[in-house]
Amino acid sequence: MFQAIFFGFIYGFLLCFTFGPAFFRLIQTSIDNGVKRGVLIALGVTIADAILMFFAVFGTSYLPNFQHFDDIISVIGASLLFVLGFISLFKQKTQIVYPTSKLTSFIYYFTSGLFLNLLNPSNYLAVFTTTAYLVAKGMTLNERIVFFLFSLTATMTAESMIAFYANKMKRILTPKVMRRINQLAGLIFIGSGIAILWKQFL
Repeated sequence: MFQAIFFGFIYGFLLCFTFGPAFFRLIQTSIDNGVKRGVLIALGVTIADAILMFFAVFGTSYLPNFQHFDDIISVIGASLLFVLGFISLFKQKTQIVYPTSKLTSFIYYFTSGLFLNLLNPSNYLAVFTTTAYLVAKGMTLNERIVFFLFSLTATMTAESMIAFYANKMKRILTPKVMRRINQLAGLIFIGSGIAILWKQFL
């Protein structure tokens, strides 16, 4: 059981530094809009991971089973990334009006992290491959549950820390550097969307 706890925590921590679109969205949001909103992105990402891990541990019978389901997920995920990418590339200082009420702010940033993770087919592959490996290594169901619970704990903790330190960097970042960060994030979002469609359809 100790191994499940230890390696689950390490696994969750390392997942935060795979530099996918959710990672850059987290940093971008934390710099532009503050730690609290960055943590909401992190919460959405963590809940998305929890959903995928649930299906991986307890089986895929709960997943929708209809033709071209994976194609639809890929197109929706890529479309979301394209929208975020073009907004990040071309937005000006006063271009976007972010939600101001607590409820709409929570929904906006939480769902942003949730869908960035949930609509990325690569995350399905990573979680289900990890589960298959744990089964092959002889981990019991309880041990796999503990592994993923501590993985989620590590993910939320690490991403909250990333949000905190990314926001602290804002004090030393010039407007020009901020613009470059947004452009880099935009290119990564668009590139990730293209990669999703490429893997799915070509």
